[in-house]
Amino acid sequence: MIQAIPLFIYETASKLKKLAYHANDFSSVDSFPLNSKQCLYVIDWQEAKLSYQRDIEKILGYSEDEFTLENILKIAHPDDLHLIKRITQAVVNHLTNNTCLNLEKSSLNLTYRFRKKDGSYVKILRQSSLFEATKNSKMKSNLSLLTDISFFDNSDTVQWEFNAPHIEQEAFKKEVYKEFNNFFTSREIDVIKLISENDTTKIIAEKLFISEHTVYSHRKNILRKSNCHNATELVDFCYKIGVL
Repeated sequence: MIQAIPLFIYETASKLKKLAYHANDFSSVDSFPLNSKQCLYVIDWQEAKLSYQRDIEKILGYSEDEFTLENILKIAHPDDLHLIKRITQAVVNHLTNNTCLNLEKSSLNLTYRFRKKDGSYVKILRQSSLFEATKNSKMKSNLSLLTDISFFDNSDTVQWEFNAPHIEQEAFKKEVYKEFNNFFTSREIDVIKLISENDTTKIIAEKLFISEHTVYSHRKNILRKSNCHNATELVDFCYKIGVL
C-alpha cells in the first residue's frame, strides 16, 4: 500500500518552514512556451503541495484537483515507483540540505512511465529545476516540465541524470542504489555485464575461466533473483538498479 505522502516530504517541509525565502511569481511559467506534448507543475517543498500546474489535463487527463502531490507518486508505473521515489528523495535531500550549491545550475532529468486518467501509460521525460530558493540558498520549490516522449521511446527503462556543480555522479548514484549493492554477488555481476555485451554462454565461460555449466547456474540464479524471464528484461532491470 502506497503511503499518502512519503515521510521525507513532511520532514523536508518541516525544515524549510523555518526559513525565509525569495518569493517568485508565476508570470514566467504562465508565458513559458509549451508544445502539444508538454505540461508543467511547481512543487512547493515548504508547504508539501503543488503550488502551480498547467496543461496537465490536456496531456494526462487529470483535473487540477486530481493531480496532487500525493497522486504524482501514485500514477507512476508500479514497477518504476520504488526507484522514482528513491531518486526524488535523494535529489530533494541533497538540494534542501546543502547551502554551497549553485541551485540555478542544478537539474534532474528523469524518464519513466506515467499512468493517464484513462488507464493507459505514456513515457514521460521529467525535467526539474529550481523555482524558488530560501535566503540561505536552499531549494524551496522546483518546477517540473513533463514531455510525452512515447512517440520515440516506449521502453520500460527508467533513466535519469542529476546535474549539479561539484557533484560526483557515480558517488551520488551509488547512494541512491545502495540498497541494491548486495543484490547480486560479484561473480553474478561479472556474468551480467558480459550478458549485456551479448556474449554467449561459451564466451562468458572462456572470459571468466569457468565452465559453461557454472555459467548456466549463474544465469538461472540471476533470472530467479531479478524475476526476469530473459536477457533483455535482465539488462533493463540492471540498468534500473544501477548494476550496469
